[in-house]
Amino acid sequence: MKSLIAIPVATFVAFIAISYCVPWYTYFKGRPRPLRAEDMRDQIESMFLASWRDYSEYGWGYDVYGPIKHTFHNIPRGNQPLGWIIVDSLDTLMLMYNSSTQYKRKFKAEILKSEEWINDVLDFDIDAEVNVFETTIRMLGGLLSAYHLSDLLEVGNKTVYLNKAIDLGDRLSLSFLSSNTGIPYSSINLRSGQAIKNHADGGASSTAEFTTLQMEFKYLAYLTGNRTYWELVERVYEPLYKNNDLLNTYDGLVPIYTLPETGKFSGMTIRFGSRGDSFYEYLLKQYLLTHETLYYDLYRKSMQGMKKHLLRHSKPSSFSYIGERERGLKGGFSSKMDHLVCFMGGLLASGATDGLPFHEARNRPFFSFSPERKSDWALAKELTYTCYQMYNQTPSGLAPEIVVFNEGNTKRHGWWQSPSGDFFVKPHDRYNLQRPETVESIMFMYHLSHNSKYREWGAEIAKNFFENTCIDCSDPRLRRFTSLSDCITLPTKKSNNMESFWLGETLKYLYILFLDDFDLTKVVFNTEAHPFPVLDEKILKSKSLTTGWSL
Repeated sequence: MKSLIAIPVATFVAFIAISYCVPWYTYFKGRPRPLRAEDMRDQIESMFLASWRDYSEYGWGYDVYGPIKHTFHNIPRGNQPLGWIIVDSLDTLMLMYNSSTQYKRKFKAEILKSEEWINDVLDFDIDAEVNVFETTIRMLGGLLSAYHLSDLLEVGNKTVYLNKAIDLGDRLSLSFLSSNTGIPYSSINLRSGQAIKNHADGGASSTAEFTTLQMEFKYLAYLTGNRTYWELVERVYEPLYKNNDLLNTYDGLVPIYTLPETGKFSGMTIRFGSRGDSFYEYLLKQYLLTHETLYYDLYRKSMQGMKKHLLRHSKPSSFSYIGERERGLKGGFSSKMDHLVCFMGGLLASGATDGLPFHEARNRPFFSFSPERKSDWALAKELTYTCYQMYNQTPSGLAPEIVVFNEGNTKRHGWWQSPSGDFFVKPHDRYNLQRPETVESIMFMYHLSHNSKYREWGAEIAKNFFENTCIDCSDPRLRRFTSLSDCITLPTKKSNNMESFWLGETLKYLYILFLDDFDLTKVVFNTEAHPFPVLDEKILKSKSLTTGWSL
């Protein structure tokens, strides 16, 4: 071997450069050595910090950011910030701070910088309407999870987050007074408390939206002892179930719009994609968070309905997927599936094992005597595989927003078809927003099964995000990531948009995938990936925070 001193200076510099980039080189460039979880965590931290640095430098404090042209704006009229990106990303910073080996000081500095902005700049006294659902899951959920992690990890001042959460929760809670049924209108003016109906769809509220507020307000009630938060959010269910005979007429499956004044469904479209998805998610997650068995029973009924009416298998490979009924349960079946539906693998797996690893759950009576839970576990694996194939088979290795599965008719003029022939992509559905749902399910499946293939899938998707959504990738000082307007054509066509869930969900779930011994029995993620602790049953009872309705 040559002496290091004898190596020319240029060669030595190149050697150091390659050594510094070893994690990227060893996995993302052919993987000459086995995948290491620590290397992947380092890589995902680097991707997060690249996006965060770019946003901090060019769009700090603004809600919406375009990383290609460095454009930015706020969501409410009047241009006051909601904290869309900062609050949504804060718990990712905290989780990475807790486990990082090389950027710990950087993460702590960014946490404290964000906390200072939240304390000194963020003000929810905004004379403008905001969407109740989005503001709850992102901002209220983000503040509450930041409070939880700040307390657990002893970083920052947890009081800052709780005070802001109470202020925002008080303002949003007025939306539940907008109708006699307790079902809120879609938007609210944060200053005046005036609720505003949906400007389209005959004023109907999205069914998923008003049934995806419960975790946040129940956790806020738990922290403050204020039962009103709890009572307001659970009021929406009784009219929804009883006024529609939901369990019998609809087999637990909901049309995607509801009229707030009557609680009756509006329209007939039933799907697990947009405006339907998180209705089902929060039935199970309320049970996991608060141990209210009513919600597990309702979840169980909905899953039976899904298997009966929406579950199909593609041709020729028999990929399991969840389709749609655009004209109600008695109408025709559509083989269209949004990427949003890919959360279902993780949800079904969590519901099957109650968050326990499979090898433990399978020996418990609640699992071993339940054919439904066994069926859910098997379907969770199948759906997660289907969603992985939606990535694996595209030229970029990244999934489009929507696919249409092959029912046997292979003639789809002008649509892209996957190499296996199992799904198609319409020309207008080829975009990729760096969504989290597939890596979410992959993360759950790994921690519940400990099957290393899920880490392999996650690493592959991370590689594809790095290679195909990166801008100025060759220069670490300029590197950042963005959405795609076309993930089918190579090179990919990029869009000037970074969704907050890229930082708040997608990279977070990828990161947790490569954490060891992550206990899913102690934490429940809201629909925006904000982690809440499982609530203590004795404390819930002492504060009279219990289910206040029944069927």
